[in-house]
Amino acid sequence: MRIAFLDSWLQDSSSGSGTAVAIGGLAEALIRRGHRVERLVPLGRWPRSLLLRRLWFNVTLPLRFRSGGRPGPYDLIVGFDIDGTLLSGSMSAPYVCSVKGVLAEEAQCERGLPRWMLTALSLLERRNARRAPLVLSTSRYCIDRIRFHYGVATERLVTVPEGIDLSLWQPTADPTALVDLDAARDPFTVLCVARQYPRKRVVDLIDAFAVVTAREPRARLVIIGDGPEHAALQRRLQDRGLQAQVRLLGALQEDAEVRRWYTRASVFCLPSEQEGFGIVFLEAMASGLPVVTTTSAAIPEVVPDGEAGLLVPPRDPHALAQALLRLMQDPDLRARLRECGRRHVRQYSWDRVADRFLEAVEPLVAQSSTTSCP
Repeated sequence: MRIAFLDSWLQDSSSGSGTAVAIGGLAEALIRRGHRVERLVPLGRWPRSLLLRRLWFNVTLPLRFRSGGRPGPYDLIVGFDIDGTLLSGSMSAPYVCSVKGVLAEEAQCERGLPRWMLTALSLLERRNARRAPLVLSTSRYCIDRIRFHYGVATERLVTVPEGIDLSLWQPTADPTALVDLDAARDPFTVLCVARQYPRKRVVDLIDAFAVVTAREPRARLVIIGDGPEHAALQRRLQDRGLQAQVRLLGALQEDAEVRRWYTRASVFCLPSEQEGFGIVFLEAMASGLPVVTTTSAAIPEVVPDGEAGLLVPPRDPHALAQALLRLMQDPDLRARLRECGRRHVRQYSWDRVADRFLEAVEPLVAQSSTTSCP
């Protein structure tokens, strides 16, 4: 099967966060199964604005297909989020809309210009989803929000979760080697990896860490990622007097360096109030890190509370601090959550996710093949 992925988002993981990782990971898993995947992306870096480049990509996208709406050589076309909104409903090839983040929901967690932009883009995502015969999304939470915001019928919605390359994050299955790896961790280092949008609530983690360091002076926090909130977080560190205890590293260009931080830390924390899935939670569990996060959105679907992590109410720095201190002070609890997380994450291997993707699209592809036969 030859598949087209329509993708105007950022292409590298350091700037594109989980979406870039997810689309690339699915493509590679499908290629390993013998399918041909072509990722149609913006040509060049013009316009310089990401928003305008994404819009221009979609305006010019029909020109990259044959006239009259014929799909050329593709057996399946997958448009991510807003991408393909001018194609959906008009192509003779099977068309699937894959919603990675429900923009109408994300907009509610933003403010100012970002909120206005996300709200405007959500109208395109709504059009894309409503015109597609099949809509995939990453969690039951997202499926529910798509129904609510975009009015898509339940029978056209299918959940296909995100995945992870376990060979990168679990380099060994040898129990002895894992014991040695975990013994080398700093029990007082907490890791946070996130594209820094307001909805990630990294500011709550910084506020919580002021409480943590007052009780445990050895505690250290490492924050990896860049984004609109980066400057505000730097100011928050200064206001809290935490420059010595918290390292705000920004975006790291080398994925291997990010993975090294996952092996150095003992706890992972991201207190988001809105997550359509959360690939970083898979990375943490696969790396052997117990997770501290919130009960918001899709997070409880990904991180079982009390099994792979400790979940607290959103926007509650005090509860966050108590959960972090509990893990720092209880090595047996860390070990139990670490072991559970490593087991739990296996269901999200890219091979299993690719199977679920193919199972979801197979009826649509089969129907198209039947109707196109003379």
